[in-house]
Amino acid sequence: MRKYLCAFLLLGLSACGPDGFFFDDIFHDAGAVQGLGTYRISDSGVQCVRAPCPSLLVSPLDSRSGIRVSGIEFPSSMSQQKRQEVSNLIYTPEGLVAHGAPRGEGDARVFVVQSLPER
Repeated sequence: MRKYLCAFLLLGLSACGPDGFFFDDIFHDAGAVQGLGTYRISDSGVQCVRAPCPSLLVSPLDSRSGIRVSGIEFPSSMSQQKRQEVSNLIYTPEGLVAHGAPRGEGDARVFVVQSLPER
């Protein structure tokens, strides 16, 4: 029994690396988001006990599949009040629509907002 436990622990440790969970690409398609474009950012439903937490889903406008990100980087020229207003849109059924691109890898990936379309 000890041998099986040791083997399981070794396999478990090698399956999880610094970039996150081994089965990440099974649960979300990293190829679904290509680069600079217009995306919908919504709540992914993921809840974590430690950071970084990929709790946001970034998907192309014509799709609900996408990648998870742990945060959003807004332009430095955007006021704190405007950041709060648009961040609240993430938790609405339509989500937040933004022009930008994801940056980084694994659970530490963030979405960098370049602009927000006029509503």
